[in-house]
Formats: sequence, structure tokens, C-alpha cells
Amino acid sequence: MLLRLSSDFRRAMDLSLVLEQEGIPHELLRLGDVHWALQIDDLDAERADVAIVAFEQENPVEVRRPEGFHPIAGAVAAGLAFALGLVTFYVRTGPESADSPWFERGSAYATAILRGEWWRSVTALTLHADAGHAAGNAVLGGLLLALLARSVGAGMASALILISGVAGTLAAAELTRHNFVSIGASTAVFGALGALTTLPRDSRRVWMPLVGGLALLALLGTSKSADVAGHLCGFIAGVLAGAAVSLLPPLQNRLAQASLAVAAGCVLVAAWLAAFR
Repeated sequence: MLLRLSSDFRRAMDLSLVLEQEGIPHELLRLGDVHWALQIDDLDAERADVAIVAFEQENPVEVRRPEGFHPIAGAVAAGLAFALGLVTFYVRTGPESADSPWFERGSAYATAILRGEWWRSVTALTLHADAGHAAGNAVLGGLLLALLARSVGAGMASALILISGVAGTLAAAELTRHNFVSIGASTAVFGALGALTTLPRDSRRVWMPLVGGLALLALLGTSKSADVAGHLCGFIAGVLAGAAVSLLPPLQNRLAQASLAVAAGCVLVAAWLAAFR
């Protein structure tokens, strides 16, 4: 007779081991491509059922929430929009210069931020010292944002990368105070990396992307010319923001996703308007 049918091979193997330990003859058979069946003799049914039920009560099946349900086209579009936006803005502002009003009004000076010029924590994310700096953040940031959007949606991903970038810049300014001056989207890029490390729903493997993220942070974010404080604070802010989002139900509403994306863009516009008021 059929005792149990499972689509999880590891679970079916666990049940088979339970029967093996109880000395109950059985067969583990593959049915099609996705199911595994445990078959036993009718005479052993009662004893086998007691053993299996006891095991299932002590080891309930883990219910996983759906993930990776957002269309890939939207995710790619979000990544491309981010990359093109950074490059286009760099073309408009040019490289870092003491005579540039963009850098004079938009760079993240810690002393200025701490005395109330909040917009600098936003505007600094759009400024880059040179073409290589802008291109590097555009490519890596676009890729990470696309991966993030694939998991949580383009709007939520846009909000996450902005929030982690701004929070990371504010935290770095508070920690380093007078010595902190920052420009570039790398704080937000490492925020996206941090958020990605928290997204897997399988708690048994959550440490794997986290270790991978820390390795990338060490590799890409700690060079001599790098803004180490900003990168680290951005990464931590991304981890916290991503962890918070991972606890929420998946946001599948397209209007809500679009609203979040528009809101992120409005924050950038409002920050630059405040900088030049």
C-alpha cells in the first residue's frame, strides 16, 4: 500500500530512514519527475503510520513563502534605468571640481549634514569623481538592482537601494563626523548588495549569501581610495532594510510597485531642489 507521497526527495529519504530504523520493510519509488512514494505491506500499515506521524510531529514541513515571482523584464528595466541615470547625470555634472556648484552644494560633507543639510545624503549618491567611478557604479549597481528587483519588484528595489544609500551616508557622517566627505552611488550599491544577502527564505542557507556579500564588500569596497565607512554603513543599512522587507508579504500590486519607484525618483528631485534653493 501507499504510505506517503512527497515531492521533496530529502523528505522522502527522511521518512524512509524512519521506517528503516523501525525495521519495517518498504520501498521508495520515483513517480514521474517530481514525486516520491513510500510503499509498505498492508500488515505493517498501523506500525508504520505511528512511526511516521511521530516523526512528522517532531519535524514539521517548513512552509516557504514564494520568491522570485517578479517579471524579469521589469527587473532588467530597473537595472538599466539606474545605470543610464547615473551615466546621464555624470555627463551633466562632469567630474569632481572645486568650482562646480553641483559638487559644492551636493557632496556629503559630514559637518554640513549634521547641521541640518539633509539633502546632501541623497544628492551625493548621484555625483561621481570621474568617468570610471560613474561607470563602475552604473554597471555593478544596475546588476545588483536588477537582481533585487527580480526578487522584490522594481519599485521596492528602488526604495531599498535609496533608503540604504541615504541611511549609510547618514550613519557614516555621524560616525566619522568632521573627516567625512563622500560622493558616489557606491554606498547605495553596497546597500543593494546587503539587501540581497537577506532575501533567501531558506533559513538553513541564509548565511551563504551573507558570507558572499561580505566577501564582495571586502574585495570591492576596501581599496585605498574607497570610502570604506560609506561602503560598510551602506552594506549594513541594506542588510537591515532587506531583513525588514523579507518579513513582509510579497508586494505583487503593480500600482504599489510603480508608486514606490516614482517616490524614489521624487526624493532625488526634492533633494536637488533643496540643494539649490
